[in-house]
Amino acid sequence: MHYEKLFEKGTIGRLELRNRVVMTAMGTMLGDWNGCSTPEQVRFYEERAKGGCGLIIPEFTSVDPDSGHCNRIQLGIWDARQISSFERICDAVHRHGAKIFVQLHHGGREAPPAINGGRQAMAPSVELNSVIGRDTILPREMTIEDIDRLVGLFVQAALNAQAAGADGVEIHGAHGYLLQQFMSPYTNKRTDEYGGSMENRCRFIVRILKGIREVVEPGFVVGARINGNDFVEGGNDQDACVEIAKYLEPYVDYFNVSCGVYASAATMIEPCYSPEGWRSGFVKAIKSQVSVPIIAVNTVKHPQFAEQLLQEGVSDFVGMSRMHIADPYLVQKTMAGREDLIRKCLGCMNCNKSVVAGRTLHCALNPVAGHEVTFGDDKLVKNGNGRKVAIVGGGPAGMQAALLMKKRGFEPVIFEASGTLGGSAILASKAPCKHMAQEFVDTQIAEMQEYGIEVHLNTPGTVARIQTIEPYCVVVACGGNQIIPGVPGADRDNVYYIEDVLLGKVQFAGKKIAVIGGGHVGLEVAHYLCADNQVTVVEMQKEVGTSIYRTAKYKLLSLLQENGVEILTQHALAGVGEGTVELKQLPGGETVSVDADIVVMALGNRPDKAYEDKLAAAFDKVVVIGDATKAGTMADATKAAYEKCFYI
Repeated sequence: MHYEKLFEKGTIGRLELRNRVVMTAMGTMLGDWNGCSTPEQVRFYEERAKGGCGLIIPEFTSVDPDSGHCNRIQLGIWDARQISSFERICDAVHRHGAKIFVQLHHGGREAPPAINGGRQAMAPSVELNSVIGRDTILPREMTIEDIDRLVGLFVQAALNAQAAGADGVEIHGAHGYLLQQFMSPYTNKRTDEYGGSMENRCRFIVRILKGIREVVEPGFVVGARINGNDFVEGGNDQDACVEIAKYLEPYVDYFNVSCGVYASAATMIEPCYSPEGWRSGFVKAIKSQVSVPIIAVNTVKHPQFAEQLLQEGVSDFVGMSRMHIADPYLVQKTMAGREDLIRKCLGCMNCNKSVVAGRTLHCALNPVAGHEVTFGDDKLVKNGNGRKVAIVGGGPAGMQAALLMKKRGFEPVIFEASGTLGGSAILASKAPCKHMAQEFVDTQIAEMQEYGIEVHLNTPGTVARIQTIEPYCVVVACGGNQIIPGVPGADRDNVYYIEDVLLGKVQFAGKKIAVIGGGHVGLEVAHYLCADNQVTVVEMQKEVGTSIYRTAKYKLLSLLQENGVEILTQHALAGVGEGTVELKQLPGGETVSVDADIVVMALGNRPDKAYEDKLAAAFDKVVVIGDATKAGTMADATKAAYEKCFYI
């Protein structure tokens, strides 16, 4: 495909960018406790610059030493000690021809006291901040002195960013953080000069923007990230956000348009249930009313779609944050015409899940992301010397292991019992909105072909078959065996398993269906079936979907609720009858009957220990990864493949 717009040079203020691709800000947890960068963080951004990105905006960066922090580890730019820290990031990005802006941030009422020295959060007004899945925060109302102090801190932070070598700053006025809290009537109930009218609600950010412009060099870019819609009742809708953009335009060189607040989190950092380009309406509405350039994030998964957005005039630059986590070289690959080799973001939310949990960034598709200092290609121990390695199983874990071993100089041979590569990811891709799982499989297959990795389909990894290649090592990545409950009626003709349903071996309409198991797979099977059937999900635990990150989980549960799916927690399957399932209530043990024409077992898999023992007895080196060792997610599978095969 010819990319007329995507690789066209662009200008923001007086700054020229080499293309229209922007890596927008996202937390990484890669810094240190003092708000300074680390070698891991510098390398993380350097790889994205090396990959061809035009502009990089690192994670939100705190301006205040005492308040406003939203992550346990968050970059800072509030004092001179952090100038040299940020300089290392700026130099690494500039070395490879990209530009860099620093996103200046204060969390306001979203800043938990626990990670701000116990200090109470600040906000425009005293409004209880209660979001499902996390602790409630009660902020205090900011005084005029507080506002004056923070204006000074934002201005000083911009000067520090300039001194560090950044090309500009982006003032974070979106996502329910402090400056957006002032701009939105949802959180601003003030009656003084900082509340009420739109002009008053914008007074705080205008003071900051004007203050920065007065002290920085003329060519230094000053922009703002703003919402195109808050997606909360009582907040700024699209029309209100357009008016705010028009009002702020004289003070900025560009806008970075996003949306949502924490009360509407599934719009802010959306899981897989939002299609590519779903934000285009409010982005175009703002772009049509201002003349400064627009950067916009739009759930972009494919460079072809990014080109389309630019051709249609939706935005002037395309924001691709999570895509750059999944594949730092996506621009290079696109320019080379190898879009088939791009690892495209699943929207699984594992990156956000890991950071919110206080752990280092972890991508389900790219186990190297954030760990380049340890697992980068330059750290590979290339001691394979052409020795054979048997990979049993051609799912995501097996293919990831094969690719890594090939890079290390081994000759991996994949033995896959089925007629296609992909493993459990094929099943995952069949659920509604999960098509990107199939695209990941397609990318991995392209990688196998690109690296010339030997693959044997319809070939179970028996001991005898593996012995024919005389392997140096055997990597077991063949998943597990599905769990079959030992209850009366489990073998009835109306009992099916997830493979039967998701692979289309059976189809149902107008049926009452009981899905046994409320884990991730069980809920997705229910989503697959609920459009044409009456579905009940049965789960032993107190809640369903415990392995799913909260934003994705609540969105999926809302979709199930909209389609009439009933969820029964603390119920265990006791038996399957004619048109019913017998359930045992937990605790207590009382038995209840639920009508069910069809029963679908979604109880997961367990490792095949007997098979592992056979391999261990026959070969000196056996490594077990993925579901073959413990049922888990795709993120678990790719991570285990990298970590266990890196030093074999």
